[in-house]
Amino acid sequence: MNSPFEDIVVPGHLLATTGHTWYPGWEPAQPPPDEQETPRLSRSSSFSQLPEQLPRPPQPLRRRARSSPLTRVLLTASPPPASRPSRPARSSPSPPSPIYETPIHSSMHSDASEEENDEMNEKNSNVIRAAHLSSMLNNSQAPARLPQRSLSKRLAARAQRMDVYALYEQAKKGGASLQRHWSVQFLLEYTGYALLLAFVYFVLIGVPLWNGAVYWLYWVIKTRFAVEGGWACILGLSTLYAFSPLLIAFEPAPSRYIADAERHSVENTALLIPCYKSEAILGPTLEAARRIFPADHIFVIANGNSATPLDNTEHVCRLYGVHHVWSPVGSKIIAQFVGCYAASRFANVLLIDDDCLLPPSFPVVSDRLVGRVQCVGYTIKSVGPNSSRGTWCQQAQDVEYKISGLQRAFAGKIGSAIFPHGAISLWNREFLKRTFHEHPGFSVSEDWFFGDSCRRLGGRITMCSAIFVETETPSAVFFSDGGSRGGFGEMTIFKQRFLRWNFFFVNGMWYNLKYILGSWSLGWWEIGTKIFVFQEVYETILYLLTPFILPISFFVRPGFCGMMFGITVGMYLLNVLIFNELHLRWKRERVSWGILLFYYTPYKLMLTLINVASCYWSLYRYARYFARRHPKVVEDVKAIEVVLRLEGINTSTTSLGQTLTVAQVKGGGNTYAPEAVYQFTRDRRRLRK
Repeated sequence: MNSPFEDIVVPGHLLATTGHTWYPGWEPAQPPPDEQETPRLSRSSSFSQLPEQLPRPPQPLRRRARSSPLTRVLLTASPPPASRPSRPARSSPSPPSPIYETPIHSSMHSDASEEENDEMNEKNSNVIRAAHLSSMLNNSQAPARLPQRSLSKRLAARAQRMDVYALYEQAKKGGASLQRHWSVQFLLEYTGYALLLAFVYFVLIGVPLWNGAVYWLYWVIKTRFAVEGGWACILGLSTLYAFSPLLIAFEPAPSRYIADAERHSVENTALLIPCYKSEAILGPTLEAARRIFPADHIFVIANGNSATPLDNTEHVCRLYGVHHVWSPVGSKIIAQFVGCYAASRFANVLLIDDDCLLPPSFPVVSDRLVGRVQCVGYTIKSVGPNSSRGTWCQQAQDVEYKISGLQRAFAGKIGSAIFPHGAISLWNREFLKRTFHEHPGFSVSEDWFFGDSCRRLGGRITMCSAIFVETETPSAVFFSDGGSRGGFGEMTIFKQRFLRWNFFFVNGMWYNLKYILGSWSLGWWEIGTKIFVFQEVYETILYLLTPFILPISFFVRPGFCGMMFGITVGMYLLNVLIFNELHLRWKRERVSWGILLFYYTPYKLMLTLINVASCYWSLYRYARYFARRHPKVVEDVKAIEVVLRLEGINTSTTSLGQTLTVAQVKGGGNTYAPEAVYQFTRDRRRLRK
């Protein structure tokens, strides 16, 4: 039996202009109940028998550019799904949908060919209408209104590409002004050194011009300042900030692998893993992630200052069937920025480090991203190699991380946490894109600036303390016996904190004071938030004054200051013992008493000295660091070019294990912006005229 349909050749330019084969009002009139079995429309049927009142969608007058010769496009007229899902589906398979193979010729046609194609437009339009009506009439369960592709989604995708293109144009115009000449950088750097020397001599020392600030500080403490009152204030604030978080408890652990109520949370969430030379450690991370997320939800964004990948991370991603994106800009924050656009079809994104192992019961709590809450952090734990408890140093860090997690959870309940831990955080993706616009773009302490930008934009940061996510930490304070770690790869706490974590302690005071005095975006939540922001300011001031206040106090009142120092140390030890015996015992994460009594206290004292020294080291390094201008992520031309290239790739169909390799980024020109962006730009400009 011959098929009622035959292959029909439709000119490619006609398909490019018609777009969808459905338009509001094209629905056929419902037949009477006794005529439900409508015969299929045969080829011999006259097109004049079709309803005359069917409206045609408005057709653009300008033809669009055609693709290369001999390219074939498949147009499938498939029946729409049933409108009543409660009705049982038919057991017999539905007949195959007609497929029209349309040759699309090159745009280099002769005038005669184009005139001939123009004459066929109306006939081919009737062919498409007939095929569409045939598909509808053949389905007895067709709804009154046929589904259509979401126009709003297409417009939103175009608007997003236009936003990125506008950012690129803006960054390209301002790129030259952001770069300082080397001579200007040299002048600014050594001017900074000169100002530091002048401050030390003329302000702190002062002789022979005056006795100096250090002398007068000694005089005030000895004659006017009550040492007892000073210690009482310090001890009182320290006790308040240390013990108030103990008033809450960790959340109970999830009871099963993934709760049914959380399935939707996983469906609308993507997992982003920025990494750098992580071939050796990425496998366990992906294996743990695949227990929670489908493969097409996972994006590994490898980065480095190279046109091609620096290792075989892509091969590891293919083994696990996840997406691999190569960004030729060596920056974690830019990798996160690129990943935010790579996962454009998801509502939320979970950011984790390459050495972060998600537990099997990991809860994706995207349902908490409501109202002002735009970010949810997770409590983390320190582990050694292969998820072992590790050295005493790593177990001491474990207690430190968990106390910090409880403090942030407490801050999130009365206001907002200062920032989520950089190892793992859950964000509303659209809000995260706004945060990139506010983020100053510093590649050091980027997680702290994420929190600052989030709070300034009116977003709260809360914590999920139901589980502890594992992250591998340095195995020693000063000296390590070798090995390797992901990320920045510091093997000692000294390098990790002295050179990186504490770099913006002093500079952060400016941002914190500006936030306390000038930001009220969180409404009433600002009161609780500012209490903990002030804690950071207070601690930084203590670090800066410690080299002066502590020696002078011991010199003036050695006995009393020694006693108060012992009381302060005992207060913190009592705090950690209560935390260990109550909170960690309940979570079955308790640490041995030997580590707390004989190692943890000296460990914290050593970290305090490292923090004090790092504050003054960072003051010295600021002269060189700020001599160069540091553009925001959205002002970095290379970063925007990477996203533009990625937007072009995302217009095509993706598959599991796909590799989105962004080629080498060159300066100047719109080299890698996709053609769709430029075509849409030209269309908008033409319509405005």
